[in-house]
Amino acid sequence: MAKQNPYVARLFRDLSKLGNDAFRSPEYKHFLSLPLTRKRAAKYIFERSHFHLNRRECWALVSARAPFDVKQHIWHHEEEELVGDTGRGVENHWVLGMKEGALVGLKPADFRKPPGDCTMICAGAWSHVAQNAPWLEALAASCMLEIANSDGIIKGGGIAARIARKIARDLEIPVRRQPSNSEHMEVDIVHANMLFEVAQRHVADKAAYDLAVSGARKAMAINRAWLGLMADDMERMR
Repeated sequence: MAKQNPYVARLFRDLSKLGNDAFRSPEYKHFLSLPLTRKRAAKYIFERSHFHLNRRECWALVSARAPFDVKQHIWHHEEEELVGDTGRGVENHWVLGMKEGALVGLKPADFRKPPGDCTMICAGAWSHVAQNAPWLEALAASCMLEIANSDGIIKGGGIAARIARKIARDLEIPVRRQPSNSEHMEVDIVHANMLFEVAQRHVADKAAYDLAVSGARKAMAINRAWLGLMADDMERMR
């Protein structure tokens, strides 16, 4: 049996705390406290579609500079996002988002519009980290967003679970009818493990550990800003 890398347990503990702490931040609290109207839900789903496109860009940038075994991890992760899961009969995540948008009045043409300022600015920040940080720091930044959405790590559920419940409660659209939220509630439990699997082999000293934590903190700082700015926009909508 392979010896457990002591840095992995430490990384899991510290990043789990980072993800849970985010839900106590003013930005997350503001975002999650807003009652949802169909217009507000449409705003979130639209901006989230551009967030998902930015995730594909960032993972490609991380993969370009990562070691071969890490590229394999990323490929496996991205195949499901880009192609779907034919074995389970699940379409790609872009299509799932559009179908969820249709529940609140969005049309396919709406998703061709440019993102709002909040998403444009924050997507640029995430891309900057993915392209310019050392590969391990960049990987941790992208993985942290999966960790922070994992119902297996975040007490009370990640953003997908919490938004799904709000849509069900405020708009009377059951969670099972929300294709994107329900899918991410399931798969991000698995996706959240990628960094810890990679860390077993590649985080062997404090310098590597510090890089991983730095990337995770940067990702969450941007995510807090994104949700906070979007909450400000949504609050002005009725």
